[in-house]
Amino acid sequence: MMSYSQLKNDEGEDAQLTRPVIRTFYDHTAPVNDLDFHPAYPVLASCARDCSIKLYDYNSSVKRSFKQLQDTHNIRTICFHPCGDFLITGTEHTMIRLIDIKAEKTFVNQNTDKNHYAPVNMIRYAADGRMFVSCSKDGSIKLWDGVDCSCINTIPNAHGGLEVCTTIFSRNKKYLLTGGKDAYCRIWDVSSGREIRRIYTGSPKHPQWENRLQVCFTYNEDFILTPDENNNACIVFDTRSGELVQRLTGHNGIVRWIATSPIEPHAMTCSDDHRARFWVEEAQLTE
Repeated sequence: MMSYSQLKNDEGEDAQLTRPVIRTFYDHTAPVNDLDFHPAYPVLASCARDCSIKLYDYNSSVKRSFKQLQDTHNIRTICFHPCGDFLITGTEHTMIRLIDIKAEKTFVNQNTDKNHYAPVNMIRYAADGRMFVSCSKDGSIKLWDGVDCSCINTIPNAHGGLEVCTTIFSRNKKYLLTGGKDAYCRIWDVSSGREIRRIYTGSPKHPQWENRLQVCFTYNEDFILTPDENNNACIVFDTRSGELVQRLTGHNGIVRWIATSPIEPHAMTCSDDHRARFWVEEAQLTE
């Protein structure tokens, strides 16, 4: 069993309340939708409703981006290829775009029949870059070839026909973790497209989520973290059993996003209460 607790400072106070912001960037003219770090350089990419992607040097004191990539649609999600030379983007348009950052050229799949038919909510590469996955408001999940952007497989009506909000690969690339507005997070076998586990995050009074259901693994993939919009909390589930392990409470507004460390048992939650909270795993015991 594991237990997360909120990080405290030496005086016992919430640590995130006393830590200053070390860098702020001002460049977008509309709400920011997604962020991603470059895999090799101190570069942060952001995309926003102003139809642009901005690249920032976060080691610099300059508050503006050093490069901008423009689109004709609201850019909803971005992800760096593991080599760092390319970005994939999902927008209000149904067509996924692959961008060569240095050349500033855009490539798309010519087989339009395989595209989503509604806006793309999230797009993420597998660890080796050979595949990427997308999910959409059309209720489907799609697997794509990371080289030629051809569609490998489509899982239609993945969350009962409702909007699929988030999707990520497991580290070994064998599984997908998805979250949808049906209030379920689901685990899928990549090779077959078969659902192998589903975890209900809602309640009898709230069988569906109003907000997007974001899901993520912990660093060792033993647990799944997801928001609970009924209680302004973050809930932790055991990946193998699907059992609820813990509720992380303390926010006074809906938890909008969760980020977990890839190498340590740490997590951060951000909320409508204008707070970001840092959590550490206290202990993990085995029977």
